Amino acid sequence: MKSIILCNTGSDTLNKMDVKTLNIKTLSLSLGESAFGPHGLSLYGEKLLVANNYNNTISSINIETFKEENSFYIGAHPNDLAVYNDKAYVLCGESNSLIIYDLLNRKVNFELPTGAFPHSIAIFNEGNNAFISNMCENSISVIDCIDNKEIKRIRCEEYPTKIIVSQNKKYLYVCESYVGHDVNGSISIISLENLTLQGKINVGISPVDLWEDSEYLYVSNLVEGCISIVNLNKLKEESKIFVGGMPRGIIKVDESVFVGDYLNGQLKVVNLKEKNIKTIAIGIEPNAMILIKDSH
Repeated sequence: MKSIILCNTGSDTLNKMDVKTLNIKTLSLSLGESAFGPHGLSLYGEKLLVANNYNNTISSINIETFKEENSFYIGAHPNDLAVYNDKAYVLCGESNSLIIYDLLNRKVNFELPTGAFPHSIAIFNEGNNAFISNMCENSISVIDCIDNKEIKRIRCEEYPTKIIVSQNKKYLYVCESYVGHDVNGSISIISLENLTLQGKINVGISPVDLWEDSEYLYVSNLVEGCISIVNLNKLKEESKIFVGGMPRGIIKVDESVFVGDYLNGQLKVVNLKEKNIKTIAIGIEPNAMILIKDSH
């Protein structure tokens, strides 16, 4: 069984949705206390780790019971996180730093400087590297996860919001959003072998997230209210699907694209085969999303 977990930054909640039945469970993090602001997600074995923007922590969630088990103080304004060898690599936006947190011993091992406002992180396990998009510096930090140091900084275009490693482990895909500019953004394709630009694809206005499936990328364009469908073989945008609102997190499963509407607190389920869109009410400001395969 496959499920999608998404975080709602404005309502301090997580949703877990069965992709087949569309049934939803909701977990509240704050319980009336100070705001959490869940913003980034990463898997860690049978746990889900959540980067909480507003209270400077990460939460550990039991995926099966869908309950919070622990939370750990990290640093100012955690934006995103990823796991490498039992370490959580957490981006702190206010301190422009990468915190390397030992999940077994529950302590901070290292703090490394990044570029301005690190926003998204991707781990390349095969190369023992982490890649960080520095949103307000238009750059990508390359981190050596063995020696825990930055080894290179790559220039990119305006306001990189999301970075992922390709399924074939050959490329980085970078959303260059140009947020605040009334121009189309782009997806840059960077070789993991030599860290050089291999191509650039124009998409919609303010691309903020993307999902790779087979030979296509599905890109959420926040300001334009649409999804770009990108053909990777032809390196071009083939079509757009207008879903309205402000598309944020995006995941494709089989013939359906699931995209959070940050503006209206909704999840749009776009059936590519039947050409219809279902709208499901969720929390306030839906943000990052992650696909999980339940053990049962």
